[in-house]
Amino acid sequence: MALSEYHKKYIHKPDGEIAQRVNAKKQELARIFQKVPLKWKQGPLKLAVLGCGDKRFVAQHKKIFRQVLKRAVEVTTFDITVDHLAGESNVFQHDCTLPLPHAPYDITYGHVLLKFIKTEKQFAVLKNSFDALKVGGLAIHVLNTEDYETTSQKLPDGLWSVPLKRWEKKSDTPAKGGGLMSRVASK
Repeated sequence: MALSEYHKKYIHKPDGEIAQRVNAKKQELARIFQKVPLKWKQGPLKLAVLGCGDKRFVAQHKKIFRQVLKRAVEVTTFDITVDHLAGESNVFQHDCTLPLPHAPYDITYGHVLLKFIKTEKQFAVLKNSFDALKVGGLAIHVLNTEDYETTSQKLPDGLWSVPLKRWEKKSDTPAKGGGLMSRVASK
């Protein structure tokens, strides 16, 4: 399968720019875990990464979570296409609008993923990320402010807006993992 235009842009980004993005993700996650500490104190954490823009992020996700949480982390990465992630370990082709395989997870993590999903399918991604959690697990979905503040269905870049208020209202039902789907982090 040919790489999408989005993934073609990523493969040409210099390593320094990727390092800056990795550092930004690390800072975001550090702030999130200061506000929402994990309940488990021992053993490795099982993490599902939902979507990944560049193969250089695959190993970095493990490193980021290990450094921020000071714990061993087992990472599984899911993406609708995986050609751009070729050669990386524990990467699976999967449509995240469908239930996540290999569950349960301690953490599910999507970084600006929802805007790549048609609006009418976004809630399925959120629900699946919560349903794949262990009891007491944490689903993290990071969004750019413009992804959910726009009033049109499409974003200026042609991707999909995220009706955050609608998803928050719809998520007042318990997920299989035992929690409510109510916490969404934004940057």
